[in-house]
Amino acid sequence: MKIELPQSIELKKHTGFWKQIGMIIIGTTISLVLTIGASMALELRERANDRKLSALMVMGTIEDFANGIDQIVESQQRCDSLCTWLLNVPVDELELMPRETLEELVFDAVSNSFVSFDKAAENIFSNNLETWKNLGNFQFINNVGDCFTRMHNIEEYWNNMVKEEEKVLDDISGSPDQYPGKYTCTKWLRNPNVRQSMRMKHNWICWLHYQAESMRYTNKQNMSVIGISEKELKEFMAEYHKGIVIEEQAPVSDDFYTPTIKMEDLYTLDVYKKQLDSLKAHQE
Repeated sequence: MKIELPQSIELKKHTGFWKQIGMIIIGTTISLVLTIGASMALELRERANDRKLSALMVMGTIEDFANGIDQIVESQQRCDSLCTWLLNVPVDELELMPRETLEELVFDAVSNSFVSFDKAAENIFSNNLETWKNLGNFQFINNVGDCFTRMHNIEEYWNNMVKEEEKVLDDISGSPDQYPGKYTCTKWLRNPNVRQSMRMKHNWICWLHYQAESMRYTNKQNMSVIGISEKELKEFMAEYHKGIVIEEQAPVSDDFYTPTIKMEDLYTLDVYKKQLDSLKAHQE
């Protein structure tokens, strides 16, 4: 029978204690590594989802702008036809037409719509520029940047043209006696600046049509680079533009307009009325 000495027993206890401590440390380290790894994986996935959402918003804004240009082009087609006809008929002959009919034709011919786009998506893109650079998506950055530059240029060039045309028309309408013509609309038609704008209508329409298609082509390149299908973009845009329906009725502007206050109803200001009446009587 083997008898253990007290020192050996104490050594075994000491060794077992440190063994347990080591196991605890290893277990804690493994658990910590797994937790950190899972958190990092979750964070990376969330970042990827955020980047995808940002990309969808950016490309959706570009697509919306192109669609808006298409609508202007479509509406301007009739204006172009009217301008061509009105420019090729002598104004003296046009003045033989009923005034209301002629005014309607001329107003439609010179009508324009302003171009605009929501800058929110552009700000999101600009604020996340470093993220896109870190991912190496330089082609996406260049394409999107090119689209936003085009959008700003289109907005500036087209809107300035519209403002200049409107100013000429307003100047004539504001001082009709200074311009020849039977009606205001024919005064417009006799003005060389107005006629030049009407001649340029067709070229402007062609330019807008090209810009819309060019941006749409670049946007398809963006989808390819970023890995988003055209179907995904359309579904996102449909969801984005879907109206939010709630049970409560939306405010109606007419409900907030009340009758103008009448002088005799200003009871809270009677003290000032009496004071003014007293001063007037004293002055008399």
